[in-house]
Amino acid sequence: MVDRRGFLLLAVGAVCVSAFAVQQVSTDNQDIRYEQAGPEEGHVIILLAAEVTAFAEMTAALAAQGFRVIVPYLRAADDAVLGQDVLDLMNALHIPEAVLAGVEQGARVAARAATLKPSRCVGLVTLNTAPQPGFANAVGLMAKTGHWRT
Repeated sequence: MVDRRGFLLLAVGAVCVSAFAVQQVSTDNQDIRYEQAGPEEGHVIILLAAEVTAFAEMTAALAAQGFRVIVPYLRAADDAVLGQDVLDLMNALHIPEAVLAGVEQGARVAARAATLKPSRCVGLVTLNTAPQPGFANAVGLMAKTGHWRT
């Protein structure tokens, strides 16, 4: 049985999922494709994985909590290059800082981006397997308790 609050969260999630479309931004080196959900003014969570579908079940839930969720399409490159790609994406979208969360290859990329520019990362959540049921909660908690400076 779904209570009223649960129903409203599901309804907001359904609206966010339908608005989750592939977008593209140009950087100095390349065009980066990404998907985005949630309010433009929300605190940013960047989810990283080799396959953007890895986060299909959690993006709407995070967006429903008021977070701006961005899931970039990672190109075929080493983790150092991809870490810089994340920073370039943040620059192109005028994002001063974000929680970086990743699974498998995305975890390594998140860690690399945080290492390259620690001041841009207000939280880091990594997992070396596919997203587990508690991963969305961990990312949400990190985002809520992060020391946002923007």
